[in-house]
Amino acid sequence: MAELDNLLSVRQVAFILKVHPLTIRRYIREGKLKALRVGRNVRIKESAVTEISREFQPMPRQIFIKLRPAKVFTEYDPLLRLKGIGAGLKITS
Repeated sequence: MAELDNLLSVRQVAFILKVHPLTIRRYIREGKLKALRVGRNVRIKESAVTEISREFQPMPRQIFIKLRPAKVFTEYDPLLRLKGIGAGLKITS
């Protein structure tokens, strides 16, 4: 007897794999993930999801931090020319 498999939507698979639904659609288009068309909907077998989840490792998010050199304040800096609280600060070398 044939084994019945649950069919999952693109959204459900994206939630399981923690990726965007467009990523799942791209995997289907590239042939990395097998899918079925049920009417106008796309469904993925649960066994296909477990198979790809073994191989799947989401790419780590790359955070680019642009480091700028620290600003050196001088007595001519407009910030130190402000009148009011802190106006009496003197810069020492």
